[in-house]
This record gives sequence, C-alpha cells and structure tokens, in this order.
Amino acid sequence: MDIVVNDYLTWERAEQADLAPVPVSCAVHFPEWWKNLRGDLREYLPASGDHRNHTARLCSGLRGASQLGWTIPLDAVLHTGITTGAWRYGHLLQEMLHGTPWAQKVAGEYVWDRPMILAWPWRAKMAPGWRLLMNDYPLDWHQDFHCFTGYVDANHGSGLWGWSQEMHKEFNYYNVETVVIMKKQARINTGSAVFSMVPVYEPAYVPKPFTGYPF
Repeated sequence: MDIVVNDYLTWERAEQADLAPVPVSCAVHFPEWWKNLRGDLREYLPASGDHRNHTARLCSGLRGASQLGWTIPLDAVLHTGITTGAWRYGHLLQEMLHGTPWAQKVAGEYVWDRPMILAWPWRAKMAPGWRLLMNDYPLDWHQDFHCFTGYVDANHGSGLWGWSQEMHKEFNYYNVETVVIMKKQARINTGSAVFSMVPVYEPAYVPKPFTGYPF
C-alpha cells in the first residue's frame, strides 16, 4: 500500500502488514490536554491578569509545532514487555548512554529499562534533497518515557521489516524507526503519539553509501 502525500513524499507500507495503522499528519492528531485546554488563563486562575490571560493554547510556538510533521498513533499499549502493536522491536543497552540519566542506577538497579528500537512497517519514499527527522512528539511529555531524535542517511537498508518493493536510485528512502526508553513498569496508552517525523529539505544533500547498522 502506498500513500502519495505530495511530489516529494510517499509512504510505503510493508507487504506483510496490511492492517497496520497509517501515518497521520500531526495537524490532525492532538493529545487530550491540548484539545481540552482553554485559551483564557482566567478559566484556571480567575484573578491572574498576567500574560494577557493567555494559556499555552495561544502560544504561537506550540501552535506551529502542532502542525508540523507526521506521526503514527499507537494501536496498542506500549511497554517494555511483550507487545501486541503493529511494530517490531529490538533491545539495546542502558550503558550505550553512559553518563546520561538513562543509565542511572539506584541501589545497583537501573531506573530505566533497556532502550528499544521500534520499527513500524512503513518507510518514506522521498524526492532528491529530502530527509526525514525523527523526533519526540512535540505536544506530549512523559516523566517515564523518552523518544530520541534521529536523522539518518537515506537508503539505509530494509530494517526490521524487509521489503520486496524495489528502491529506485532517484529517490531517498527512510524506514520509520525510532529509539525509545521507558522506566520499568511504565505504560503508554493506545492512541498516544510518541514520535514525530518531519520532512527536511537540503538541496545539496547526497546520501552516503549504506554500510550497515552501527550496533
């Protein structure tokens, strides 16, 4: 299945994942707190009078971020055990992030579970000069979960799904994969957006030859 978005972006779905949820524009997917937030600060602080009585609902930066990029809402609860969602995953190690909070220990035990590569059965087929920035979802923040930013070179292989569709040399291809880390026992609910995909145009960009995954 292909979803042609415009002249520089087409989403291609792996053949063995016909029922997988599709990428959606972040402009049509919002978390509940954003949908419910009133623009008038006096709804929450009646005697405020500060900041023109505006809440974050009227923040031009957040409003702009809310329209930027694509996501795939979860079709099942995400946690670090066995999952039933439309993604495949592989575990990494906390010490690959040594020196960061993600490798923190308390009483000899890691606070955070092992990082995971999450691979959705989609890839972006993009015109020359276009790249795909994988990022945290910009309107939701979690104390028990983090999605890392990634900006890989194009044409980087078949990933965890594999593809029978040919890659054409005149296009750039990007697998929809990201790396996440969660605290032990954390759960992210069905319907949540945990990452975003933002097309970036670099006119002089030429992909490097793919040499395999670094780990």
